[in-house]
Amino acid sequence: MKRQLEHDVVVPIVHMNGTSRAELLKLRKAAYLALREAEKALMQMSPNGRDYYPEPGLMEKALTQHDRRLKTLADLMDELVTEADRIECGDKL
Repeated sequence: MKRQLEHDVVVPIVHMNGTSRAELLKLRKAAYLALREAEKALMQMSPNGRDYYPEPGLMEKALTQHDRRLKTLADLMDELVTEADRIECGDKL
């Protein structure tokens, strides 16, 4: 499910003197896949209560931090998908 982006995405204009549509899409796909790998790595380091319980409230802070990191990656991936969709359709908006 696509989320609404909080800002406009600047999309390159495909033209004969610029980078080809195929190359623009290839680069965005590579970046997206790298972010997916980063997302998997972050998921593996999800906070575990046993690592934080000696200090009350620390686990909640760790979870907030973890969620923020995952959201940042999700936002970046959504932005790349939006950009790729617009490149594919020839949309300059």
